[in-house]
Order: sequence, then structure tokens, then C-alpha cells
Amino acid sequence: MKKACWGLALLTIFAVHTAQAKIEVLFHPHDPTLEKIGQWIETAQSSIDIAMYNLETSASSPVIQALQSPSVQKRLQTGRLHVRLIFEGYAAPQDNEKKMAELEKLGLDVRFLGKSVKVHHKFAVIDAGLPSAKVVTGSANWSLSSYRNYNENILFFTGEDEVTGRYDLEFSRLWSASQEFGRDDDASERPVADYDDEDGVAVFFNSPRTLGVTDTQETMLTNQVVRLINEAQHTLQIATTRVRLTPVLEALKAAAERGVHIQLVISQDDYMDIGRRASYLLGRKNLELRVKFYSLKVSDYMTYQMHNKFLIADGEKILAGSFNWSTSSETRHIENLIELAGEKAAQVMPAYVNEFNSIFELGRDQYDAVAERLERLQADGQVPACAIAPMALHVPEIRKLVKLGKGCR
Repeated sequence: MKKACWGLALLTIFAVHTAQAKIEVLFHPHDPTLEKIGQWIETAQSSIDIAMYNLETSASSPVIQALQSPSVQKRLQTGRLHVRLIFEGYAAPQDNEKKMAELEKLGLDVRFLGKSVKVHHKFAVIDAGLPSAKVVTGSANWSLSSYRNYNENILFFTGEDEVTGRYDLEFSRLWSASQEFGRDDDASERPVADYDDEDGVAVFFNSPRTLGVTDTQETMLTNQVVRLINEAQHTLQIATTRVRLTPVLEALKAAAERGVHIQLVISQDDYMDIGRRASYLLGRKNLELRVKFYSLKVSDYMTYQMHNKFLIADGEKILAGSFNWSTSSETRHIENLIELAGEKAAQVMPAYVNEFNSIFELGRDQYDAVAERLERLQADGQVPACAIAPMALHVPEIRKLVKLGKGCR
């Protein structure tokens, strides 16, 4: 009788855990992403592990506000909560060190990799090993410039064991390879969360190859992008900062030639180098390229970046993560990709499709008016401002605007 009751209890626990499993996605610049991350920080039970390329440290950030909250500070000071951070930073060394010092003052244990490759991750694992474990991952740094101005996607996982386990393993791998910045938390080492392979989700990292450690997973992230493109039968919707990998370009060309309808939107910085990839991306049947464009001075490409890195295949599979589709991202950065399919993809597919469509059509109804205004200014001998409202434009449309706005201020 006791065995039967114990078995029933296990089934009940499993059923409750399964019911709690959930996947959500939010998008910059119009969703409260950092607020949600802040809420998750405030409700963390025992541990938070963060691997982040750039992290805002001003008090204006909802993440910092959560870390500064009395409840979180009390738990940090009493040892009931441990927060570990691997921080890379893109700024000058002294600025990165200043940020790390500020974060250690908040009670975080901070390390940095200090190698020739950069940690470009943007993820956190919260309460690994507990039924309520959570993972945050995506394309977005936790900065206010990203939050307010960029197109980004951030995935939120609750109770997804494989996702938790794989990101937890990645953090542990990097933590062991990193250097202490300041204090060394005695409780900073802990076991990695257990997990089993699950249907509908796969997570990939290139860190084993770049760090020279053994892993059973495929570590060439380029191969995962190519595989999803090759598997597509009908449609591909792609929003990615840049497309500079020849295997990916070849796969897109082959997909278009076999009749897959491809919609692709990239950021303005990739437009500057578009000539090198024109034979793949321009004037090709079944492939429509648009660029998120927002400055007549083409080199001013940072302010409103299209910083997503996601792919939707046949409306059934999603590939997302931190990985830019470039050689430097594959070989000189440490990155991640996550693939969702089946029921797991279905939880967030409508949101991803809606977001892609909104970016692909961004500001297009304003193009004619902008072109006419620039023509009038040119005819009157006036110099236009370089900044324009962001629009998703074809390459010939951009070339026309740039010509009309030559010498902009």
C-alpha cells in the first residue's frame, strides 16, 4: 500500500511540474522585458546565474532595481540567495571593471572569461534544480538602449528541465573557465541540474569548441542555421542583424530555388556590406530582402538596430538565441541557439509571427512621403537631417533615399 501511495505521489508531483512548464516570449522595444526579469529576480528562491555580454548598472534599470530591493539584498546578505555573474562587456576595460565593481557591491559574485574569445550570451538560470526553475535567454543585452530602441526577442522558460539543464551546464562550464573579479563566494560552486532529452527543444553552444572541452552536442552553430533552412518546405521568415556566413547564404539560395518563399529582414549595418552578398540576396525569385533603415548617413547604424536573431521555418519551428550569422560570431564569440518545435514552439509561434510581420512592414506606408520631402529639400537647396523614422526597405528604396539625402546633417 505504501508503494502504491508513493507511486501516486510521484505521479502527482510530475503532473504538477508538467502543468507548470511554460514558454513565453517578449519583444523590445514594446514589451516590459526588463520588468519581467526584475520580477523573476525578486522571486528567486536560492540561486541566479547570469551570463551577459552587456548589463546596465544604472538605477534606471528594472534589473538593478530588483537587485537593490530590500528583500533581495537581505537574502543576499544572509546567504539564502546566491547570484553569480559572468560579465564580458563591450566597453573599454576600465569601464567594464567599473561595472563589475558596482555589481559586486550589490552582492553578486562576478567573474570574467579573460580569453581571446568573448562571452556574447544573454541568459540567466534561476533556481536550477528546483521544480520552479526558470531560464531567460534571447538576443537582448539587459541594457536600456536595447530595451528602448532595438528590435529584440527574449524567451522566458518555466519548469522546462532540458532548457534549464543545458543552460546550467553552459554556465558551469564557463564559470570554471573564468577568473574572479573580486570576492570569491564560498557557495559559488554547486552541482549542475539534471535533465533528460525532450521532444520539441534543442539547445546548442559553440563554447566547447572554442574552449577546447568535450561535449556531445553539435558545436558549429552555423550548421544549425543551415539545417533549419534546408529542412524548410514552404516558408522562411528570418529577422537577423546580419547574414554573412557563406554556408547560410548558399542554403538560402538553394531554398529559394526549390520554391521556398523567403522573407528576410536585416539591420542597417549589414546593408553597408550588401554588395558582397548581392548575388545571393538581391533579385532572386522567392527571396525578398528588406533592411531596417533609419539614417541617411548609412554608417550611423547603432541607434535603432534590428538586433533579433531568429528564424521561423514553415510556421512550425523557431530558431533563436544570441548568435549573429557571421564568422566572428562563430569563431571568436561564445554563443547559443535554441530550437523549438511542436507543442513548445506553438506556445510562442503566434507572437513570433506577429513580431516578424510588424518588423517586415515597419514604416512602409511612410516611404513615399519621406522620399517626396527629401526631393523638395533637395530642390530648395536645403540640407536634410540624417535621422529618419525607421522603415523596412528594399535596397533600391534605400539607395534612392541616400542619394536624395546626400550631405545630410
